Amino acid sequence: MQKIKELSEEKILGTKFSLSIQTMIAAGTGLASLVGMWYALQADIQEAKELPVPLSLFSQEYPSKGISDYNWSPSYEQYKQQISQLQNDNDEIFETMEELQQEISILKQQVIDLRIKVR
Repeated sequence: MQKIKELSEEKILGTKFSLSIQTMIAAGTGLASLVGMWYALQADIQEAKELPVPLSLFSQEYPSKGISDYNWSPSYEQYKQQISQLQNDNDEIFETMEELQQEISILKQQVIDLRIKVR
């Protein structure tokens, strides 16, 4: 078994502790860079506080969005209107398609009748 080493204040204070010049310079440089970053961050925060509040980040994409409107209701209404228009266009296309199908069936029947007459 290993003996447990006792740590006492006398033993700790009696040990030799040394720092090299390199270590002290590195610690000072690190501390100086941290302090510099702290002040730069504080300056950036203060500058951001002084900037005007953006009225709308999406004003070009969503022109119907008002200045104080944060719930996107005008854009929602705009989308509803666009979807309604698309549905109407789709209905018109289906009606045209049905008419064309009827004309095709009439033309097919005429071709069949003409074949019968030619024979």
